[in-house]
Amino acid sequence: MAEKPVEELLRKYLGLSMPRIALGVLMLIFGILILVFPAVLWILVGLYLIISGVLVIVDEYTRSQKAKGTSSS
Repeated sequence: MAEKPVEELLRKYLGLSMPRIALGVLMLIFGILILVFPAVLWILVGLYLIISGVLVIVDEYTRSQKAKGTSSS
């Protein structure tokens, strides 16, 4: 399936682990919106990049907090 390689790429290159169900729902919503409204493709791509960026930042912040917590113990 398509979600498997996407999940592997997110984990490998971005260090991001997103629940597969969330990734699947996001892909379905964007796919349906592109089929119904092809003119909003650029908006959806922008939103996807913003969402991905926020997830990466949150993931890195969480990892840094865990690293601080384990190194001080």
